[in-house]
Amino acid sequence: MGRVFFDTRIQMHSLIGAYQVLPIDSNKTFVLNAANGAAITLPSVANMGEGWNCKFIVGTAFDTSDWVVTATAAVMKGGINELEVDTESDGPSTTGGTTITFELGAETVGDFVELVCDGTNIFINGQTKLDGGISLA
Repeated sequence: MGRVFFDTRIQMHSLIGAYQVLPIDSNKTFVLNAANGAAITLPSVANMGEGWNCKFIVGTAFDTSDWVVTATAAVMKGGINELEVDTESDGPSTTGGTTITFELGAETVGDFVELVCDGTNIFINGQTKLDGGISLA
């Protein structure tokens, strides 16, 4: 009997403008590849369902505006690690946010945020190189 191979590559999707994320986009990694930034809207947690997940990665430095990921309700919980070291501020966190903003002028290619839904909340974690590279509200 021959070997069976499974394709375990990550599903990548390059974003070059505004995007409405769909429930079928679970398990995708979205690469933010436009210098002008854009709005990204998430599905409701009811439509995501338990186990839905995705990731956003900065792929291109921004020139004119932020990339903003928005949930339909205040259901985001979690925080972002900042690699820079200072004694003035910690990475952002939220216990009920609606937006994740990849900030113009503070973004670094490779900054990322991961989202996981349990059917009620969207748990977030991520990393940015610079202070203020990602903000939560």
